[in-house]
Amino acid sequence: MSIRWLRNVLIEGEKSTIEIQIGDRRIGDKCYTRINEDTEVWFENIYNTRGDIIAQGIDILKKRLANKNITTPDGNPYDWQ
Repeated sequence: MSIRWLRNVLIEGEKSTIEIQIGDRRIGDKCYTRINEDTEVWFENIYNTRGDIIAQGIDILKKRLANKNITTPDGNPYDWQ
């Protein structure tokens, strides 16, 4: 089992999904980020709480998407909070 953080966004105007997965039984296992159908980018968590691990994953996604225009499906700027 796992917990997934999924968001539907537009990346450069194209419908996209960004994802973070963390473990369910042991929250630090199986951590990865993914953009659309790309290969998962696994990461070692440096925190112990779900919220902090999600925040770590968001930071990774933000770096991977740097210099890209990310908006909500209705075209508003995406708020990473």
